Amino acid sequence: MKSLEGIRVIDVTTFMSGPFATMVLGDLGAEIIKIEQVGAGDSSRQIPPYYHDGENLYYVSLNRNKKSVTLNLNTDKGKEILYGLVKKADVFIDNFRPGVLIKLGATYERLREINPKIICCSITAFGPDGPYGKRPAYDLTVQAMSGAMSMTGEKEGRRPLRLGVPMGDLASSMWALTGILAALHHREKTGEGQLVDIALLDSLAAFITYPALYYSYAGEVAKPLGSGHQAVVPFDAFKTKDYYVAVCCGNEKFWQLLCDALELKELKSDPKFSTLGDRLKNKKELNAILNDVFARKTNAEWLVILDKAGVPCGPVNTIDKVFEDPAIQHRDMVISVDHFGTELQFFGNPIKMSATPISEYRTPPRLGANNEEVLGEYLGFSAQDVKQLKEEGIL
Repeated sequence: MKSLEGIRVIDVTTFMSGPFATMVLGDLGAEIIKIEQVGAGDSSRQIPPYYHDGENLYYVSLNRNKKSVTLNLNTDKGKEILYGLVKKADVFIDNFRPGVLIKLGATYERLREINPKIICCSITAFGPDGPYGKRPAYDLTVQAMSGAMSMTGEKEGRRPLRLGVPMGDLASSMWALTGILAALHHREKTGEGQLVDIALLDSLAAFITYPALYYSYAGEVAKPLGSGHQAVVPFDAFKTKDYYVAVCCGNEKFWQLLCDALELKELKSDPKFSTLGDRLKNKKELNAILNDVFARKTNAEWLVILDKAGVPCGPVNTIDKVFEDPAIQHRDMVISVDHFGTELQFFGNPIKMSATPISEYRTPPRLGANNEEVLGEYLGFSAQDVKQLKEEGIL
């Protein structure tokens, strides 16, 4: 038994905001029926540079544990098939620009008429209406507008930097997951479906916690701090003899341990550094002292010393090192998926459940690979019906 076994999701999303959410639902046991454009599929299937056996690896990274059905939604027959699938589904999720669902005849109001219990989740850049409702946007746009980019990177004077991972897209996927699961729980109690409305800009802005309150309360506008922190010192990535080590002293206990580990015991009683408030006021001077000390040994040497002392620390890993990390390995986070005869490795699902563990990772399907299976099982189409629909350009 899987956590979401018996939940059927109609997924008409593309790229990342949406596909990541449905991938997680699929990991948890939901049946994901991915509706793709005839001939082309999800737009992310065309993203270079890496392909294996004709499949784009960007697409592969976001679409495991799904079924692929091609459908021309610009035709009446295509819409009719979609409605038939919605009637037997629990969730319908899209990330179209506002207005597209109206054109396709797949608004929440229309789908609710077909299936009163349907939960529709719509992911847009800025919401279905409002001042930016019709604007196109990508993750970079949202990172810029949310304030996240203004706080990312080195200190003032350098251009703003986007986060290394597409957090606008991923944040919207995580909020969509939360909303869908909450809506499923509500429906379990009441029998009532509903619309879950997720905007990328809202999603990333919601992750800006204490910097928002610091502004609204004290008028402090957050600035880029590199790897530093607005309130905690020391809290940074320090340059060692060969790379960088991240060190975090969130309380006085860890500060005391760090001073001992670095053989800087005199700093513990120095009035400029004895409390967190003092260290924050004298951050520049303290970091200069720490940088000088950290530069004397390698990453590996410091990690042994700091770990033995009990100081929160970690290497600044490149991706290859993350794959090799013993904690990542111990947590079974590196998964292997048989992708049409070749084993591909990437990071798996971090949700660990005692009663319903994730037991299966299936590679993304070929475009339209499940047409006959899905339409036959849920709509009673024969193999000949599917063949005819393909010839008509419907599938």
